[in-house]
Amino acid sequence: MLDSNIDNKKNNEELNDKSMSINATNNSNISSDYGTLLHQIRLFSGLTDQQLKSIEKGEELWFEAGDKIYAEGENNTFYVLLDGKADVILRDGSKEAVLFSFGSGDHFGELPIILGREDYACAVYATKKSHLLRWKGDAFWRMIYNFPSLTREILRSMAQTLRTLEIMLQQNQKLIALGGLAAGLAHELNNPAAAANRTVTQLSDSIQEWRSLVQKLNVQHGMTAQQWSYISELRKDTLMLDLNPTSRYSSSLDENSSSTSNLETNDSIAQADQEDKIIDWLKSHGVNDGWNIASDLVNAGITIDRLNDIALNVASSQSLTKSTINDNNTIEQKNPLLEDILSWLNATTRVDRLLNEIKSSTKQISGLVSAVKSYSYMDQASLQDVDIHNGIESTLTMLQHKLKESDITIIREYDSNLPHINAIGNELNQVWTNLIDNAIDGIGKNGTITIRTKNEGNSQILVQVVDNGSQGIPKEVQSRIFEPFFTTKEPGKGTGLGLSISHRIITQTHKGDISFYSRPGETRFQIRLPIIYKGIEQRH
Repeated sequence: MLDSNIDNKKNNEELNDKSMSINATNNSNISSDYGTLLHQIRLFSGLTDQQLKSIEKGEELWFEAGDKIYAEGENNTFYVLLDGKADVILRDGSKEAVLFSFGSGDHFGELPIILGREDYACAVYATKKSHLLRWKGDAFWRMIYNFPSLTREILRSMAQTLRTLEIMLQQNQKLIALGGLAAGLAHELNNPAAAANRTVTQLSDSIQEWRSLVQKLNVQHGMTAQQWSYISELRKDTLMLDLNPTSRYSSSLDENSSSTSNLETNDSIAQADQEDKIIDWLKSHGVNDGWNIASDLVNAGITIDRLNDIALNVASSQSLTKSTINDNNTIEQKNPLLEDILSWLNATTRVDRLLNEIKSSTKQISGLVSAVKSYSYMDQASLQDVDIHNGIESTLTMLQHKLKESDITIIREYDSNLPHINAIGNELNQVWTNLIDNAIDGIGKNGTITIRTKNEGNSQILVQVVDNGSQGIPKEVQSRIFEPFFTTKEPGKGTGLGLSISHRIITQTHKGDISFYSRPGETRFQIRLPIIYKGIEQRH
């Protein structure tokens, strides 16, 4: 065993952990137990006892569950896990993911040392009480220089780690992107769903009112078949006017006016003027509470001429009765039949209008669901004929919420002769998502994203995503833009994997090409894809 007399705990300021250490320089005699311990580690299992004795002794450390063993950005320490368990954690803002786990006999830290990188966003945490050995970077280099078998084992382990890391990070990036898309999609779905729910409540009340008025017209007023036929035709006319609102003001409000036919639907002054005239007309024809229905009548396209026609055909002066107004002790005419007919007409057109609103809301929901299916290529083979324009449009639908928040305009310059290509559609949609999402972040607020497509002959197509972000990509970092983990976004806003994954999908999976040009005010990504798929699946 290692010297048990040394039990003081060191406070590692960088890692904020408490550990017990043995200073290798104060102990020149390696015990046989130490050699046996190293032999149990896979990395050292191929070394002889003599070789083990020549290895610099590592610093012995203990960590409790939850302690940070290895910090983000650390690149000068190599660890061997003698006993226990540790997880590699990737944090992106408030989100975190476990990339993989280390168990007894594993080693880690060699990759950052060899690459000399300080921008790794991963950290290692003990998940149970763990016992480790630690070497500084210089000792690690001497170790692998002196013993080629260690070099082979470390390279083999690195290759396996990188494969696992790539798979996990790609999956993590997809989940992060999916989470953002799901949040935006939920917001987009909530608007039409809430509108439909609200409209259903209004529709229920309107149908109840409509049924009551039908009974009243039949029982109290004894409406004839001829009268019902007339108001049914009137309902059809008002429905047509309601669906074509530009014709609402086409009829003049009085015989001497010719300008009102040119008023637009949203002209509130014309609306108010017409309501006042209708209220006056209703009062003169025995409907004293006309202000209750005047607005709906105007919205339904009812004009003074149409009201005169209704009064002549179904609610003549014979239906007028006398009633006394108690407030000023005067007598005024009242026409309950005309009032109930107009109320029925209002209720009927309101029901039609509410049904159309529900239809519009459900159509929006159906469109979003279709966009999700198109985006994910649900229930389709991985390799298929892909319509690039459909893929881009479904991606824009998925990002609609973010586009609205940022007040960004999309300009489409699509080649109408762009052919379908043989490709893996859902992976290409991941590329469009990464590029458009980056463009949105690059613009911030108020800008344009231009999406161009072009058929470049019989063998390939071109897709360009151009944004007018004010900063562009700084020249000093452009050479690293496709590197894994590299990002120009603020901390917590990106994993640095989106463009790396996009590069792999375009260049490796589809044997295409991706490049970019950037200056202040313009960043342009260009993707060229072969029309005929030449990737891995076809070769095998």
